[in-house]
Amino acid sequence: MENKVTVKIYGQEYTITGDKPEETIIKIAEYVDNKMRLISRVAGEAGGNIGILSAINIAEEYFDALSQVEQLGIAKAQLENDSKYYLKMWEDAKSNYAKYQESVKSMKNLQKEESSKIEELQAKCSEYENSFFDLQMENIRLKSEIEKLRG
Repeated sequence: MENKVTVKIYGQEYTITGDKPEETIIKIAEYVDNKMRLISRVAGEAGGNIGILSAINIAEEYFDALSQVEQLGIAKAQLENDSKYYLKMWEDAKSNYAKYQESVKSMKNLQKEESSKIEELQAKCSEYENSFFDLQMENIRLKSEIEKLRG
């Protein structure tokens, strides 16, 4: 939808037709008017062609803004890459933590099994000690009987 707006720039009326809303066209015209008036005040009588000086000034602002947009785009891309990197690190850390938790659980189960085996071995050792003691006593008794029979 084309809008037709009459605006006043640096004392002259212009009819501007454009796709932008009327408020935007008026805002742009006011910006150009203000820029021309500023340049007129700064340049004074020496500024013979206020329109060209204003256009150059506005073009400079435009290219500065383009440069800033480009720098922001580069910074945005870097931030996106950094975010991806840190998200990957976070996911790796979560995965490693889960593996660690599973490993700890596995070790605790293994420790329980080994503790149970140790208890069984200690019980067998105790049983063997008792058997050994009984055999020693039997041996002493038999030696004593042999001594009695020899003697």
